[in-house]
Order: sequence, then structure tokens, then C-alpha cells
Amino acid sequence: MGNLKKTALATVVVVLTALSLTACSANQGANTKCSDYNRMSTDDQTKVIQQILKDKGQSESVLKIGAYKLSAKAYCALQGSDSTLAGL
Repeated sequence: MGNLKKTALATVVVVLTALSLTACSANQGANTKCSDYNRMSTDDQTKVIQQILKDKGQSESVLKIGAYKLSAKAYCALQGSDSTLAGL
């Protein structure tokens, strides 16, 4: 394989890796799909809820975050995996 092809391949790999990492870590707040929310770690779920509360101009108390996390689980169970958390 020539140097140009190796460089091009390496560039493509780096770009695709960066894009996949960005997509996984993007916090979309209320636009997060239930299927994505349910696959997240507890810490990432907390960050999503914090973003939702911030977007609503509400405080981010531990009690409120816990209540919203429970609500999100129940909401997603009722609405299905294609729904977003916008209904919270």
C-alpha cells in the first residue's frame, strides 16, 4: 500500500472514531430517545436529566434529579423506545 493510501486510510479511521465518540457522548437533554436513555450509564442518565432541568430553568437538586430519573424510566416504559424525553 502506498504512503498516500495509508495516510488517507489513517485519516478516515481518525475521523470516524472521533465522530462515533462525539455521537455517544452528546447530551441531547429532552431530545434523547428512550432507547438511548435506557442504554446509558447512571452517570450519563443523570447528565441528561440535569440538562433537562437546566433547559427548563429548574434547580438540579439531588431529590429532583432522582424523581426525574424515575419518571423517565416510567415514561419510557409506557411510551416506547422511539419516544424522546420531551414529554417529561
